[in-house]
Amino acid sequence: QGIILPQCESKSDVERIVEAVKFPPLGKRGLAGERWNNWGLGGEGLTLAERARVSNENSIVAVIIENQAGIDNLSEILSVDEIDFVFVAPTDLSSNMGYPGDIRHPEVIAKIEVIGERIREANKSAGMLALSVQDYSYWRKRGFQVMCCVAHTMFIDGAKGIMEGISDYENSHTNLLTI
Repeated sequence: QGIILPQCESKSDVERIVEAVKFPPLGKRGLAGERWNNWGLGGEGLTLAERARVSNENSIVAVIIENQAGIDNLSEILSVDEIDFVFVAPTDLSSNMGYPGDIRHPEVIAKIEVIGERIREANKSAGMLALSVQDYSYWRKRGFQVMCCVAHTMFIDGAKGIMEGISDYENSHTNLLTI
């Protein structure tokens, strides 16, 4: 469980998210009996303080860098210890760079590679979009660890593969269709 903050542009953006996601002493999330604490009934033999500690250890705080402001403040953003990963959003970044939707433009790719290096140098995990197996392998080879695959792309590719397979079969067995 956790949260991914889109359009992260500053350290204060991250700090506000940490405050909302993490329990004291790391954040300001309330300790009232909510679902995370079995509706105030505790459970699993843990005290409320222990459950808050376990929740803090297992909740994810991530941010998305989508524009130049986020890049300009990346060092400050990465200085927040509680960030688990930083995702680079290539579509919005490409638009912000003047290449709307051209996520494979050489300048966009180069900028993402530099961002990824900076994220890894800060000992954080870098995330990226993979619209194909080629995208996946390209970014994994460059150290990106959190990969987002888009469901509709997988469905379309899967449907195309099925239709191609059906077409290949039917084309190689046309005599079966003769009446």
